[in-house]
Amino acid sequence: MYKNLVLVDGEIMPAEEAAVSVHDRGHQFGDGVFEIVPVYNGRCFALLPHMDNLFESVIKVKIPAVYTIEELIEFHEALIAESGIENGEIYTQITRGTADYGLAFPEMSVPQLTMTIVETDREVLSAKRESGVNIITTEDNRWQLCNVNTLNRLPEVLARQKARESNAFDTLFIRENGKITESTESSFMVIKDEMIWTHPDNNLVHKNITRRLIKERLAPDIDMQVIEKAFDMEFVLKAEEAFLCGPRCEIMPVTKIDRKFIGSGVGKVVPQLQAAFKAFVERECPAK
Repeated sequence: MYKNLVLVDGEIMPAEEAAVSVHDRGHQFGDGVFEIVPVYNGRCFALLPHMDNLFESVIKVKIPAVYTIEELIEFHEALIAESGIENGEIYTQITRGTADYGLAFPEMSVPQLTMTIVETDREVLSAKRESGVNIITTEDNRWQLCNVNTLNRLPEVLARQKARESNAFDTLFIRENGKITESTESSFMVIKDEMIWTHPDNNLVHKNITRRLIKERLAPDIDMQVIEKAFDMEFVLKAEEAFLCGPRCEIMPVTKIDRKFIGSGVGKVVPQLQAAFKAFVERECPAK
């Protein structure tokens, strides 16, 4: 039976008993980083690559590394075992810790680690993965280091609320030069001229393990090539297919953007990628 547990600084406890200081810098300034690890069949999916992402963010914002990757892996496994979660995700957050108010790094503070569980019924999105979703666009007004998973996510929050109010699945970010970057929590890709196109993996987009998996494993499996090149809406509207990919939506076909149709529907390539992804997950996280 699933138990709603959390982990705080290495200790697992019921969620209702967990607490962190109101003086934590993550609370005051968003001074921290995060990573989301999917859980399938009671197993973490691509845990080591996700932990590599987390540590890369920790290093870039200069938070001292209190725990090793090996310890964080053990924490994930322990949280799954004690909570009994079968499907969902583990949200890990590391802040610079508690200190007196002030923007500069405190001379003395201990980083704060929290890990929470989100139980997920992935079947809820299964119908959308077959029929596709509509999304909208908005200006990309985020900072210039999106490849660092910081806690400062207000632009994503506002953009996702805009999608909700528009009865859309998600919101796509577009920069001043008209180039599309990504959505609020997923990478964006299109199929055009028998190739998969997506924004370059740079400071303007988040690190995304699902995107990496498509590029390195799934696309080659179906004889497709991934081209990393910035493109605009004119390019997208001439594409045959479009889709979002990420730890939560997995591979989600996009059939309309700002009420404009993309191709003739879901298409043929996205279902192939979905099947390849499902097979990969089943190999990596087999049912117990």
